Amino acid sequence: MSFALLSLCFMAGSALLLLLALRVRRISLRRVLPALGFSLAILLILTAVFDNVMIGSGLFDYGRQTLLGLRVGLAPIEDFSYPVSVVLFAPALWWLAGGHPPAASAREAAATSTTQAGV
Repeated sequence: MSFALLSLCFMAGSALLLLLALRVRRISLRRVLPALGFSLAILLILTAVFDNVMIGSGLFDYGRQTLLGLRVGLAPIEDFSYPVSVVLFAPALWWLAGGHPPAASAREAAATSTTQAGV
């Protein structure tokens, strides 16, 4: 099995778990998308930096036959699927375990209170 196929399986599972958590906990994707995007950007930058350092220093390498061949510096593109999976999986697991979603903005809270008052 190639790293790309394995990565796709993990990303798909993480995305499904996130969708389940959003639905079960009734969390709006629009509400959490900025935090997820910011987290993803930071993790992708860290992955690019530290993977290149570790591969460049000879700590590890990959078998060429299991990679797609695309690289960011020395880091194979498949390595960037792990941060994507974590950004989807970790908050989903937290919310399904009973953790609180991020607080609603003032605009969302006002819209929710007027909607609930009208019901």
